[in-house]
Amino acid sequence: LNTCAFVLWTGACNATDCPVFNKMPADKKILVEVISDVICPWCWIGKRNLESAITQSGLPVDVQWRPFLLRPSMPPEGVLKPPASASNPRVGFRLKSKGEAVGINFTGACERTPFTVPAHALLKYASEHEPGRQNALQEVLFRQYFTDGVYPGGDNLRLAAIEAGLDPEKAIAYAQREEVHAEIKEEALQNSASGVSGVPFFIVNGKPVFSGAQPVETILHALRQAAASS
Repeated sequence: LNTCAFVLWTGACNATDCPVFNKMPADKKILVEVISDVICPWCWIGKRNLESAITQSGLPVDVQWRPFLLRPSMPPEGVLKPPASASNPRVGFRLKSKGEAVGINFTGACERTPFTVPAHALLKYASEHEPGRQNALQEVLFRQYFTDGVYPGGDNLRLAAIEAGLDPEKAIAYAQREEVHAEIKEEALQNSASGVSGVPFFIVNGKPVFSGAQPVETILHALRQAAASS
């Protein structure tokens, strides 16, 4: 086992001093695709852990969000949630504590479980037309729903587009197109058919690596392995 392979395995590598990192072409980036749904709280935790891993790695990484529908038969207006109670809390203790550990406040304040296809359509617009803003848009959508209690639809999506720095008129016109909704549903179905049964699901440089809100160290190791094989 050579020195660089050892430090990549143990997590002891400083990317800026690592010969593997320094061999990567300046214009070469690691691509991390995350299959997720806007109503998946663990996807937001996974996002925060991914971002911490990217920062710690010092590696050049692009992140792309892809659709999954946890409730594929959800009606467009969503479904009213039952009232929160001691026996049926909207945010359980484990989720609350895991969120707080990464700076997330899960409130359970939104009264309806949403139909997420329009939000995915907005993310698709960002991916295709302003890819540098898609990750920021995903953060806004997560925060609006899980913390602010905002339903991800209608004018709320326009506000999300504005906050993420997108052209709101173009973004919303795109996200409202029926053919785009059909494409989202088809891609989500294909992701399920490919074996994705839980989200977040991470793909690094085209290779499936793991699902779930993995700890920072696990994601960091995957990024360094990708750098070593680039």
